[in-house]
Amino acid sequence: MRQLMVCILLLAAFAFAKGEGACTVDSIAWKGEHTAFDETQMKGALGQPCDAWKAAAAKLTRYYEDQGFIAAHVRGEVRHVAAGAGSEEVSGLGTPADSGVVAGVAAGVVAGSEPPAGELRERNVLEIEIQRGAGYVWAPPENLDSSGTKREVFAKLSGIEAGEAVSLTDLERSERRLSRIGYYNRTAPTRLFRDPARNRIVPVFSMRKANVSEAEGVLTYSSEDNVWEGKLDVNLYNIAGTARDLQLEGFTGENTRHLSGSYKEPWILGTAWNVVVRGNFDEETLDAPADGMNGGTADAGDIADVADTSGATQETVERVIVGEAGITRDIGFDFSIGVFFGISEDDKHSSFEMSYVSLDRFVLPRSGWRMDASATWKMARPDSLDNYLSAKANVMAYYPLYGNFIARFAGMAGGIFPSGATLRRTDLFALGGSGDFKGMQYRMLRSRAYGLSELALLWQDGYDLSIEAFYQPGLYRRLAPGHGWAREQGYGIGFTQYRNNWSVSLYYALRNGCDYLDGIIGFGVKTLF
Repeated sequence: MRQLMVCILLLAAFAFAKGEGACTVDSIAWKGEHTAFDETQMKGALGQPCDAWKAAAAKLTRYYEDQGFIAAHVRGEVRHVAAGAGSEEVSGLGTPADSGVVAGVAAGVVAGSEPPAGELRERNVLEIEIQRGAGYVWAPPENLDSSGTKREVFAKLSGIEAGEAVSLTDLERSERRLSRIGYYNRTAPTRLFRDPARNRIVPVFSMRKANVSEAEGVLTYSSEDNVWEGKLDVNLYNIAGTARDLQLEGFTGENTRHLSGSYKEPWILGTAWNVVVRGNFDEETLDAPADGMNGGTADAGDIADVADTSGATQETVERVIVGEAGITRDIGFDFSIGVFFGISEDDKHSSFEMSYVSLDRFVLPRSGWRMDASATWKMARPDSLDNYLSAKANVMAYYPLYGNFIARFAGMAGGIFPSGATLRRTDLFALGGSGDFKGMQYRMLRSRAYGLSELALLWQDGYDLSIEAFYQPGLYRRLAPGHGWAREQGYGIGFTQYRNNWSVSLYYALRNGCDYLDGIIGFGVKTLF
């Protein structure tokens, strides 16, 4: 024990002795023109190691590069100056000075740290000079490759606004955005050209048209219930190079059918706003008690339980047709918002939606975030005096781990408020399927509140192959005659293989209490055009 204490004391003495001789910045002297903002940004270098100022200088340089001064440069040099009691005092931040003044000022010491009389001490003075250069603004962006998009449409999609101060950070965001929306494939890094007549910079992208429109069919089978279900998606993106999008989805199962569609008309009347029209049709067939238990608000499991005890059931078909129209717009490069107004056969509603997307690419992303949130206020129907709020949100994040291994984290939640509102079954959240509870059949469950998280480990080989294993713990609110929260767990594996314009996907998902051979298997085929 005594030897251990001796070793610790020796190591501490060695570290202290080493720290005494370390080079730290004692004062800062400026050369040439600068501002109080520059001094504030570089003040953090005081008392730090002599090479730590480079990080602050890089941050300051980036600031000016994002303000139009793309040739900005910060130069610095640490000088070791002998300082004594009779020398001139130096403050931490000097005033503009030329090299001669710097030499005189650098002989001073920081206030409050004057050495004893007759003693000379070496001081470390950081001399800084900033050169901003001329300021530039953006010219309309160009594209060297065949984008299949009209020139003015490409300029709007890039998010670069002509006449705004040049920002290299915005240029990087623009590249990520063009790669993320899926319209293009980047073939070369973006280059910058200077207008010879004016202080304008022309960003020149290399974006080639991508086959992004898709038709996908997915067939699922539940061995536990011996049920087949099918889903077909047709998505047309960037129609005729105009940034118009049309999306259609259809689903059919044993007791339910669903059809939805959406169309986007971009930049209406020359503004930054898009007009979106969308609608959906839902039909469900239920075996409900003959007395119409609870207004048809129970989920399928609850209804089956009651049917077994009473023996008197009747088949009920619920159909809902909803139409919506709204406006959306992008804010910056990653955010978008939208406001919608909708109407159905017997109610009307309004909703606010927002999303944030920073994924690195459209197909098989490897990094970045996606967040979506919406709040819908539904007005009273003729058969009810209740108005209620339906809110939901989801988040998904990708993190590269090592090599081709990637982690995906996801979470989602939703609720209807107030909890005592009178609701029909079709007013509730439809849960189940690859979009949320993967271990359930598509839209098999209805609930007024739910929460779900997901952890997945992926192995990806470029744009061609993805293999994943996932685990999903979650919970949802039971409907009458049940009460309280029910826990749900799902887990499984997935596989996606791309070959040119075709892809094949396969997944197998299980839920808690399910035999390993009674899961849901899904098989999908997609073509890009």
